[in-house]
Amino acid sequence: GFVGKRLCFNLCVMSQSDVGKSVSSTDDGMCSSKVVNSTWNIQPSTRSLLTINPIRNLVQNIRVQPNPKLDKLDLSVGDPTVYGNLQPPQNIQNALANIVSSGNSNGYPASFGTLQARESVADLLNRQMNQNGSKNDTFQFTESDVYLTAGTSGALELALSAVANHGDNILVPQPGFPLVQTVAGYLGVDCHRYHLVADKSWEIDLDSIRSAVNERTVALVLNNPSNPCGSVWSRKHVEDVMSLAAELKLLVIADEIYAEMAFNGLEFTSASAVTGCDAPVLVLGGISKRFVVPGWRLGWLAVCDRMKVLENSKLRQALRQLTTRMLLPSKIIQDVLPQMLEMSSGNTDAFGTLMGELESNAKLCFDGLSMASGLEPIEPQGSMYIMVKVDVERLGMRDDMEFCTRLLEEQAVFVLPGECFEAPGFVRIVFSPPERILRAAIDRIQQFCTKHDRLHAQMPAHKVSS
Repeated sequence: GFVGKRLCFNLCVMSQSDVGKSVSSTDDGMCSSKVVNSTWNIQPSTRSLLTINPIRNLVQNIRVQPNPKLDKLDLSVGDPTVYGNLQPPQNIQNALANIVSSGNSNGYPASFGTLQARESVADLLNRQMNQNGSKNDTFQFTESDVYLTAGTSGALELALSAVANHGDNILVPQPGFPLVQTVAGYLGVDCHRYHLVADKSWEIDLDSIRSAVNERTVALVLNNPSNPCGSVWSRKHVEDVMSLAAELKLLVIADEIYAEMAFNGLEFTSASAVTGCDAPVLVLGGISKRFVVPGWRLGWLAVCDRMKVLENSKLRQALRQLTTRMLLPSKIIQDVLPQMLEMSSGNTDAFGTLMGELESNAKLCFDGLSMASGLEPIEPQGSMYIMVKVDVERLGMRDDMEFCTRLLEEQAVFVLPGECFEAPGFVRIVFSPPERILRAAIDRIQQFCTKHDRLHAQMPAHKVSS
């Protein structure tokens, strides 16, 4: 009635005075309103502006043109499919084609993954853990511990979203893969750095963990085998790190996407394989590297809570609830996963071929770059990367960024500067391309370093005997 109409009119007038809305009356005395803005004022969210990926920013925004007289040789991005020399196993490609043709994988899966796929991940993790764990260890992963994600990047976002609030902090490696900081920045989570020691095959300086932790620290992030360092930690070092995490009462987030990708007979030790340690672990993994299928976008997060530290926590509930709003891996890929991971029950021919090529390439890069003036490579122990220390003063460069841009400009070889990984004075080189590409790139890098070597320029010329 009248009272209702008057109330509507008063609210419209209040709205007009408060936010600048225009008011008009309808024939029945009711009012209507619409927002009138004199100018457009559409702003990006603060969260979006805090989302920075150093590698993608560099690769997508670099302004230097490669030498047009040479074919560009790209050793910058860790995608093993770029040159086509590494391929997923043919039987897995055939299995995927059959699944697509069957028409049985077109529906929605559960938000945290299908039962069969999660069981296959649990079986894989148990095999990895039992290979180098204690025979008396009674802990075993089950499907209820596993959450499937859109790649390992999705698993990282799931983990950080579940454990960290705005203003909390996590401990991250330096050097380290920058996506951790990218995701943390998006969530308003601070990153405190701990240090990896190049002269000790990139082992952690444990004292730097103690120095970085405070009352707002919620997790310790590990990456083993490492991107960008190419390191594989010994079992003793993993045990020492996990012991410290338990002492400091820190949840461990273990990025193990390169699990088992170790060279020279080295043994990969998962953080989940350390027995007698009560630090809970969120193990992150996926299929992108060892199966050469990064575009298939399937990863996982698995909860290892050997000592039931999380028994009274709602973390598992939080993980499951978060999966209801996040991107899932395709059901088609989930359905082929059991066959893929069954191949991982031993050193299959496909995996052996992959690791044989990567190990050969790693040696080629280490030996060849060791001969380049002003470069000091750190011998890789696994994954697909080698870190190389650059004597920028000897080569007449300001920093590692100038080294990379001038190398691209003069020799059309693209590598990433250490600043992408918070490793000033280093560059990262990917050695998954075929041998012919690596040999050509190493030859050009050697020529580039010889040309710019100030020490060489100061030495008297001498004839090299044939």
